[in-house]
Amino acid sequence: MRRRYDDEAVSAAIATVLLFAGVLAIISGMMVTITPVINEKHGSVERQAMAGQMSDLASETVRISETGLPGDSATLPLRPHSGDLGWNFARGGTWYSVAFMEEGSLRLDDLLDLDDSVRFRYPSGEVSAICFSDLRASQEALWNYRLPSLDGTILATPVTTLQQPLDATDVQLTTSVVSSEFTLHPGEVLTTTVSSENWLTSDGPLKVLFLRGGGGTTVVAPDMANPNNGLGRSWTIPLPTGNVSLHLVSEGLTRVTWDSAASSGDESSSGEIATWSTNLVAGVGDVMQVHSSSPARLMMVWGEDTGSTVWPDDDGRGVGISYTLPAAEGSILVENSATTSVAIEIDGLFNSVPAQGSTRISWQGANHITATGPVQIHWLPEDASGTYRTGSIEMVPATDTGMSSGLQHSFSTPTSAGEELLIIQPASPETSLTLLADLGTNETPHIVFNDSTTSHVTTLSASASNLVRAAINSSDYLNDAPFRIISATGSDGMMEVHHDGNERCLPVGYRASGWIELTLPWTDLSQHTSSQVKNAWNVGTHPLGIEVRVFGPHEGSPHHTLASAWGAHLPRLNYVFKSSVSGMEIGYRGGFVGTNHPEFQADVLTSPPAREGPGPRLAVTIPLTMPDQSSSLGNSEVDMTVTLNQREQLVSVTGHEIRRGWDGPYGAAIASESSQELSFSSDWLTFPGRIDMLDDYVGWVQLTHTSPEAIYHAAGEPVLFNLQLSQLTISSEVVG
Repeated sequence: MRRRYDDEAVSAAIATVLLFAGVLAIISGMMVTITPVINEKHGSVERQAMAGQMSDLASETVRISETGLPGDSATLPLRPHSGDLGWNFARGGTWYSVAFMEEGSLRLDDLLDLDDSVRFRYPSGEVSAICFSDLRASQEALWNYRLPSLDGTILATPVTTLQQPLDATDVQLTTSVVSSEFTLHPGEVLTTTVSSENWLTSDGPLKVLFLRGGGGTTVVAPDMANPNNGLGRSWTIPLPTGNVSLHLVSEGLTRVTWDSAASSGDESSSGEIATWSTNLVAGVGDVMQVHSSSPARLMMVWGEDTGSTVWPDDDGRGVGISYTLPAAEGSILVENSATTSVAIEIDGLFNSVPAQGSTRISWQGANHITATGPVQIHWLPEDASGTYRTGSIEMVPATDTGMSSGLQHSFSTPTSAGEELLIIQPASPETSLTLLADLGTNETPHIVFNDSTTSHVTTLSASASNLVRAAINSSDYLNDAPFRIISATGSDGMMEVHHDGNERCLPVGYRASGWIELTLPWTDLSQHTSSQVKNAWNVGTHPLGIEVRVFGPHEGSPHHTLASAWGAHLPRLNYVFKSSVSGMEIGYRGGFVGTNHPEFQADVLTSPPAREGPGPRLAVTIPLTMPDQSSSLGNSEVDMTVTLNQREQLVSVTGHEIRRGWDGPYGAAIASESSQELSFSSDWLTFPGRIDMLDDYVGWVQLTHTSPEAIYHAAGEPVLFNLQLSQLTISSEVVG
């Protein structure tokens, strides 16, 4: 067989293969260059598809949060393209601060990053103390009330809020043995006896009174207190059975209306110092509603000639130099914890209070008291001598903060016919302290709280001296964290019980011209899962919303309110998609919508809500949206239902500087977007960065391009600031 070779055919085959390889190479090169363009186009489609839907969700959420009533809802569709929807609890939130002093400025950092540290700056003057309070800002959040470790009776009723919830308030009383459940509607009172350590837990705020024996005295906190001085205009009070008298005092004339089953009326205050009083006989389950046209303080006396209460100074602190007391017959006990004597002036007459001692003075009509140094004042309905009291139970203010908690207490113990007890309560996850007093048999001066929810009860010696001191043990490994002290004597007394997350205070004692780091008195959640974080917010081991108050010396007062702030974690609804690069997202939280597409450049699609003007006015409602149990969304098409649970009035004050901070990756972009109109200001163009020279502009100002903070500037005028927090729930239902 003869074989023939066709050279031309072989060459053609080889040429065809090479040509095909060349075509593939050309196509590969084209794909390398065109694929990013295709992916970027895909990312643009993803952004365009979801940006409008997220903005619609934000708009509807803001509408419901600002104008809706509890129970109102709206349903919107979310149709993902190819990305994934999900919730993120660790992306920060927003805070607003108000400076009450001219040229004051409060800045915060790391407040909303879930750990147990926070930094603040207040360069305008010395800071004596700072206090943190849990706002209980979620519908699922539980209000925890730690009851004194004593035998007594509690009265509890739901507090009147800006928008009363539609549902009744569920209450649970927990003891070491058993738990009991109750349901309270507005105007109803829970009355039950307790003993030893007890907790009262509810799904809404309560007014809780603890009483024992046949009488007592307490200052009743308003339903919404002014953060500057603790004054208020409305009170919800569960009345103890029997003889009750109410005493109100205000700096200006006021109209007082009150209503209960036992008494009602409408009267005007009288006197140079505006006062109002009424006497009544209360029955079982009575609830009193009191309203005042002017800011005021209110004291309630139950029974006859027994009890004692710490009267706050004009700044609302338990330690101060200026006091305005009501027209109630009894006596005052003035305590001086300093090592030098002080003088107090009443109607031009001076009384001396010895060092680390006390002075008792008869009291009848309303009057002012001024002191040459910080003192504590107790008001008593009985007129006796010395420190003797028939019975009393009081939360003793800390000497280093002036509030209910701190790191140091120094006070005079009362004398009575019964036992003298000190109930020490932790105001943080862990702390330790040393107690200096004449203790009873087998009592220890060293007390340690380490992840403990139980109070420590100390019995003083029957021959105890007049001075008790308690201070944090700073030499051990535990955090120097705050604690509270309740002093109880005799068999009578009455006091209001605040929720456990209220007023956790730390002393500072210097000017915060730079960043000052403090340990937040709650549990560190930075390494916890989302479900653990949400549970901690609900049970109170870490605050979802938080109030901050900064105090400092002013005109002789040791703890004048310098500034306040309110912050809230804002769970984030995130849509993650792919573009020319991975990690692209569109996120919604707190009425804000933003994206990092393209190239991780922060872009604001919808600014956070704020109502500005006319004039120097600013009103803000923060929509806090919390996902329900169906928080895992993925790529499914869903219908999102937004429901308003409650709207809470946080503050309505006049401040000299209103500052907004936005934690998370979009803070600087939000501050820049909100201050865009600043470019039209001639003053800002002439004096860039000089906010003190800015007179032709009203609005937000971002001082530096990288700052996540903005200042609401009103040409140097004080700003009327109103802040509300709306609690909303977002549920999702898969379509089809």
